[in-house]
Amino acid sequence: MRDKVEIIVFVIVLSFFGLGYLFFGQREFSELENHYLSLCPEFSWESFLDGDYSKKFDEYTADQILGKDVFVKMNVAMNRSCGISEINDVYFGKEDRLIQDYQKPDSILDENLTYIRRFAEENPETDMTMLIIPNSSQIYPELLPTFARTYDQAEVIRRVRSGLGNSVAVLDATDILLEHKEEAIYYKTDHHWTTLGAYYGYTELCQGLGLIPVAREEYDILTLSDPFYGSLYSKAPAFRQEGDTLDLYYNPAGAYEVQYPSESRTADSMYDMNYAGRKDKYAIFFGGNVPLARITSNSSNTEKVLILKDSYANCLVPLLADHYSEIHMMDLRYYHEDVGDYMKENGIKTVIFIHNVDFISTDNNFLWL
Repeated sequence: MRDKVEIIVFVIVLSFFGLGYLFFGQREFSELENHYLSLCPEFSWESFLDGDYSKKFDEYTADQILGKDVFVKMNVAMNRSCGISEINDVYFGKEDRLIQDYQKPDSILDENLTYIRRFAEENPETDMTMLIIPNSSQIYPELLPTFARTYDQAEVIRRVRSGLGNSVAVLDATDILLEHKEEAIYYKTDHHWTTLGAYYGYTELCQGLGLIPVAREEYDILTLSDPFYGSLYSKAPAFRQEGDTLDLYYNPAGAYEVQYPSESRTADSMYDMNYAGRKDKYAIFFGGNVPLARITSNSSNTEKVLILKDSYANCLVPLLADHYSEIHMMDLRYYHEDVGDYMKENGIKTVIFIHNVDFISTDNNFLWL
C-alpha cells in the first residue's frame, strides 16, 4: 500500500510540473531574481551527442519550473528556520536589514590601484579625484547577526590612499555617512546607498572639489509609490520582507540633456521612469548601467568632466550635474575603448572616480584604463 501511495504521489508531482512546462509558457526574465532565465534549447543530434543539449535542458528545467519564485522563498525560509543567517553572501541583519558580506580583498585590489595610478601618470595634466564609499556593513556593524564578521573597510580605504599616493586625491565618504547613520542612507533590501546617502556623499565630493553643494531643501523630492525590493532581496528573498522607498531629487533650476551613444538616443532627464513600476527600480537612474552617457546642463561652469564609476554613482551624478555644463559618465565594465584618447578628443582635463569599496576590491575591468 505504501509503495502505491509513493508511486501515485510521484506521478502527480511529475505530471504537475510536466504540464507546467507545456501549458504555462516560458519566462524570459525573473523579476524576483533579477536575471534572464534559460529558455528551452533547440534540439540537434550534434548538441545531444556532445552533451551541450543536456546541459542547457537541465538549466531550462531548473529556471522554468512552475512556482519557482515560491520555492526560492520557501528555501530561504527553511534555511533561516535552521539558524542560517547568511545566504548567497547576504546576511539577515537586525531591524529587517539585509547586509552584503565583505571579506578581505585579494590581489585584485592592488592590481586595480596599479591600473589607476598608471592612468594618472599617463595623464599628468589631468586633475584626478576619487570618492570611495563604504558598504553598509561598515556603517552598521551592530546590525549584523551575532558572530558575523566582515572585513574592516577602513583598512581597505587606507590601502587605496597608500596605493594611489599623490596621483589621485582620495575622498572618503565614511565619516559623513556615520554622522547620518540614523537616517535612511542605505537601502534595507539593496546593496546601494539611497539617494539621501548619495546626497551626503555629494556634499563630501563638493567639498573636495571646491564646489558649493545645492542645499537639500532646494530640491523637489519625488518618492515612488511602489516599494523597492533590491539586489540583496533578489539573492535572499524572504517572506514578509518590508520593501524600501526610493526618492528622486529634482532641482527646479536645472535643465539637462543626456546622450546615450551606444543606444543612439537622447533624453531630457537622468531618470528613466519606465523603471518606476518594475522590481529593479534602481535602474531608474539612467536606465541602469550604460557604457557611456554625456550629460549637458545649464550650469555656467564650462569645465568638462569625466566620471569613471560603478553603480553607486548612478544616483549621485544627477546631483553633480548642476555644477558642470558637460559630464561624460563612463563605466569600464561596458566601455572598452581607449579612455585616454576619449579624453583628448573631448578636451577633458578633470577625472572623478566614484566607487564603493567592494567594487574597487573585486572588479577586474580597471585594466581598460
